[in-house]
Amino acid sequence: MSLKPKKFLPVIVVGAAALFLAACSQSAPVSKDAPAAAASSSTPTAQPVKKTGAPAPLAFNASGFFAGNAQPTFPAGEPGKVAVVAEGPLTKDSTGSAEMTFAYRNNTDKAIAHVDFTAMASAGGKLVGTGKSQSTQPAQVKPGEAGLGMIYFEDANSIPATGVTYAFTVTTMAADTSSYNTAPVQITQSSNNGTSIIGAATNKTGKMITGPYEVDTYCFNGGNLASYFSAFGDQDGDVAPNGTVSFTSDMYDTQCPTWATAVSGYFK
Repeated sequence: MSLKPKKFLPVIVVGAAALFLAACSQSAPVSKDAPAAAASSSTPTAQPVKKTGAPAPLAFNASGFFAGNAQPTFPAGEPGKVAVVAEGPLTKDSTGSAEMTFAYRNNTDKAIAHVDFTAMASAGGKLVGTGKSQSTQPAQVKPGEAGLGMIYFEDANSIPATGVTYAFTVTTMAADTSSYNTAPVQITQSSNNGTSIIGAATNKTGKMITGPYEVDTYCFNGGNLASYFSAFGDQDGDVAPNGTVSFTSDMYDTQCPTWATAVSGYFK
């Protein structure tokens, strides 16, 4: 099973910016979300600011960055936060490490990028394992949108088969085109031949991007997350706007009739 190199890029937490409005006796710009102040020859009256709640939950693949036939439905999640909303099974291998796929939702009012999760596994009130995400897709996630990821546990020998709870933390960056921020690459062709996912993706960001290009596939059992495999794009250097990243992602005998694949790189 192929795993990605861990990212060691600086991250910042995206916060919601505070809105304010103060009317004055002269005409002044007002927020487009607030009503215009009524004309008055006396003391001006401050108008109430229209407050917005959490963004409405969007359907899976709202931005269209995933290819495949998966159409899962995920919970709305906690308002105002980037939080995990679904977990797949913990899959251990012969070395004692393990992987767990998960879904999360961006319930902040800003688009996010460079989404990285850590996880602590507990059983019977005792910490039994820790892990870190080595994949999250899509590369940029707008408000209300759901994303997918994989947590890698280097040592899962102490994690039991049942009775485990997971606590997650997340770091993000603002979604922009700054150097080495994560960049989505739009899949334009893809097929699942039972042994590999084969496809091509186009740089539709309007900016130069660079590799390595991660190709992440999340497998489902019905509407539930099941497993994960990954690869890198055939290209690893710069790709200009409208340029192509091709890929072949070996399934490694993974059963994946229902799947979602996404490709990401970095802004140059």
